[in-house]
Amino acid sequence: MNKPYLILASLILLSLSSLVSGGIHKCTAKDWALTSQEAKKSNTPILILFTADACGYCERLKQDVLNPMFERDKQNLMAVVREVDINTGGKMIDFNGERIRSRQFKARYKVYATPTLLMLDSHGNLLANPIVGYNSEEEYRALLASRLADYRSTRH
Repeated sequence: MNKPYLILASLILLSLSSLVSGGIHKCTAKDWALTSQEAKKSNTPILILFTADACGYCERLKQDVLNPMFERDKQNLMAVVREVDINTGGKMIDFNGERIRSRQFKARYKVYATPTLLMLDSHGNLLANPIVGYNSEEEYRALLASRLADYRSTRH
């Protein structure tokens, strides 16, 4: 393979990987206190998407709604968005800086199915009922946009 084709192939792979990862960030650090600081700094809510590896609806939700919506939001003007695999265990740092088990974190918010999207304030308090499941792009996009608009209207 000659050099121009190799460069082109590399650029295509890079662009595809950015489409897959989009604006959602896996929460690998498990540090919600740090996420809380980001939300306070940007004066935005925290959106946590609970997913599972074998969840086709989770992938569709990210691809159809969340990635396009938050890919344009590089400066976290709408929300600080994180993704958590529901099957991930271990300990994490809670919003108050204390260490807790991930199962306690999931139990606090009654996360039992994927996808589940939570909208929280910077202290980890629910701002709206969780959005559980994914039916249609239009319905989900409208519901999420409405909740984000409600949040902004109460903050200004």
